[in-house]
Amino acid sequence: MGKKTKGNGLNYKQTFLIGFGFMGCMLLWSVYNSYVPVIFRAKLTEITGGGAKLPAFLSVALLVNAIMTIDNVFGVIFQPYFGKRSDRTHSKWGKRMPYIIICLPICAVFFSLIPVAATVKSTAISVILMMTVIIFFNFTMSIWRSPVVSLMPDFTPSHLQSDANAVINIMGGIGQMIGFVVGTIATTLVGLLGFTAMHDALKAKVNSLGQILATNADGTPLVNYFSVNGFDSTAAKYKDTIDNFIASGRDKLYFDGKAFSSAGEDSQLVAQKVVASPVKYVNYTPVFVVAAVITVLCLLILIAFYKKNKENDLSKDVYMDEGGSEKSKKIKIKDLPITKEEKTSLLTMLAALFLINNATEAIVPNFTNFALDTLNVKPIYSTLMMAVFAVSLAAFGIPAGAMGRKLGRKKTIIIGLSVIVVMFAIYLAVSQFVTNRTFTWIVLWIALVVGGAAVGCININTLPLVLAIGGRDYVGTFTGYYYTATFSAAITGPILCGALIGLFGDDYNYMFLFCAIFFAIGLGVITRVKHGESKPEDEEWIKEAVEAADD
Repeated sequence: MGKKTKGNGLNYKQTFLIGFGFMGCMLLWSVYNSYVPVIFRAKLTEITGGGAKLPAFLSVALLVNAIMTIDNVFGVIFQPYFGKRSDRTHSKWGKRMPYIIICLPICAVFFSLIPVAATVKSTAISVILMMTVIIFFNFTMSIWRSPVVSLMPDFTPSHLQSDANAVINIMGGIGQMIGFVVGTIATTLVGLLGFTAMHDALKAKVNSLGQILATNADGTPLVNYFSVNGFDSTAAKYKDTIDNFIASGRDKLYFDGKAFSSAGEDSQLVAQKVVASPVKYVNYTPVFVVAAVITVLCLLILIAFYKKNKENDLSKDVYMDEGGSEKSKKIKIKDLPITKEEKTSLLTMLAALFLINNATEAIVPNFTNFALDTLNVKPIYSTLMMAVFAVSLAAFGIPAGAMGRKLGRKKTIIIGLSVIVVMFAIYLAVSQFVTNRTFTWIVLWIALVVGGAAVGCININTLPLVLAIGGRDYVGTFTGYYYTATFSAAITGPILCGALIGLFGDDYNYMFLFCAIFFAIGLGVITRVKHGESKPEDEEWIKEAVEAADD
């Protein structure tokens, strides 16, 4: 980039307005990762007979998690390309804005069509349409995501970018929080506007396979699966699903918080009538539409800002060539001018990063299905639980950084990993062996709050540790190594976790077992790292490098 002139201080208003673009981006991802797994699980459950029609090595959970890695695959392939392309773009709207102005609205439209595709009566056609829409959504998101995060460096002198990045991250966090509560917002809006059909759909009771439990006029639950005296003709088409449901060990249905067994008197109380109509699904269209509208409003604010402030774009006359700087070129680890011991520490740290991020990346796409099954909490409310985890993680960011500087980054990461392994292991044990649901809830809430802080200890200190191994002259190279490890884990983590969940009959409690195992192995690996603690005089350049990498 060209030389940036020093100012007297950060323009917080300007930085805040720039942050609306990143806020919209994080809002869409928050909703996407929360609701798409639930929608796809319901669809794939029906089309595969609850998984009975799948080969032995596949499961519904594995397929859903594989679908949820599309965004990470597209991010690795397309985001760097369009980020570099925006560096070489010249227009009256600057380098980045053309990509954002054109592609964000298109992306929002595809985003809104995801739940619409789910309402198509033919399940097979519905799944095909959903996959098509999701692919286009992820592709258009890949086009404008890198340009939108590059806006802050374009408008901020380098010596102020650390403070500016904190503002941008706050805006992203606000977007994520809005995404977590947008289900509640949508439910309220739909109810106020009088669209009762949608409102009822949003409030529908859902069992552990995702199908709605409706009620008749006298309040008796209507269940698609069971009849009083075995299977009758109207229930025949559900036989495969029922058989698989019972065989998987998930032998309870939930209604208004009360659990009913799939056999015995409770079953007869719940299943007084078998519904012969097609399986119904919760219509999440209002949730996605509200999120898309808010994101477009963020774009309008960003456009208004750029019109008034485009003369402050410090990058408008800067041309980035194809080659980049010498430091940005890829260098093989064996060719690095560092000692053999440092190379061993680097490889060990990258292996630990891969293991740790396999665990963290497995949580988000599985949490709403976990809450639906185990806690009988619908996605519009379980996302609020995810918000607690996210708030805890964000709130502990500054203390985690201070711990890293005072105790050492490696030691702080080890503390974080130890705490989260213990919390996840405790919750898994309680969920499997304790029947008191209130106690289980208490343990889960503690795990969410403490686990968020523990992940903060890990996330804040891993990149600085990697950069410190390489030193100031190889920031770009070592940042590349870091993101290679983490992006790879973002692809493999959900898939491996889905495989484990499927192995245990689609029991989403085993998400915690998966995470605990990978965190524990990562903990064992990271203890072998012998380098990466920086000297006090290195703190400033490491901080600047981390901020630049986050952008």
